[in-house]
Amino acid sequence: MAQSASSAQPQPCSSGDLGAVIRTGDAVYPETVGLTKDLENRRYVVRCVLKSTMVNFFEGQLGAALYRTDRGDFEVLFLTKPRTFASVRLVEHTDSGRYHYRFEGSPPARIRDMDCARRNFFARNANQFFVTEDHQLAASLGQILNPS
Repeated sequence: MAQSASSAQPQPCSSGDLGAVIRTGDAVYPETVGLTKDLENRRYVVRCVLKSTMVNFFEGQLGAALYRTDRGDFEVLFLTKPRTFASVRLVEHTDSGRYHYRFEGSPPARIRDMDCARRNFFARNANQFFVTEDHQLAASLGQILNPS
C-alpha cells in the first residue's frame, strides 16, 4: 500500500512532484509545517512534502503526506489533535514473499490488511504515524521524535 516512492534511497523532488506538493489550503498543511520544523531542528533536510495516497487509511484521519528528505522518503499519517496512534497495534506476517500488515486498536484502520511487496517499518509520535521501507530511517524517526 505504501507508495514505491517510500524507498530507502532518497529521491530528489522532480518537476512532476511539484504538482503534488502539500498546499496551504490542504487540511494537513499546518501539521506538515510543524513536523518539517521538528525534522529540520534535528538536522534533516526536507526536500519536499507531497500529497500521499494514504490520506484515508485510518478512521478520523486528518490527512497524510509523503516526505522526501536527505535521509530517505517516508509517509506520515496525521490524526487531529489530541488524538494519537498510541493504541494502534501492528501485526506483520509474510506469505509467498509478500508482507502483510494488520492494524488493530484505535483509531480503527479502514484498510485492515496492507499488502506489500517489500517490508515496511513503522514509527509513531503522538498524532503522527510514519511508514517507510527503510528500517534505519524508521528507527531514527522513532528515536528523535520520542526521546524518552
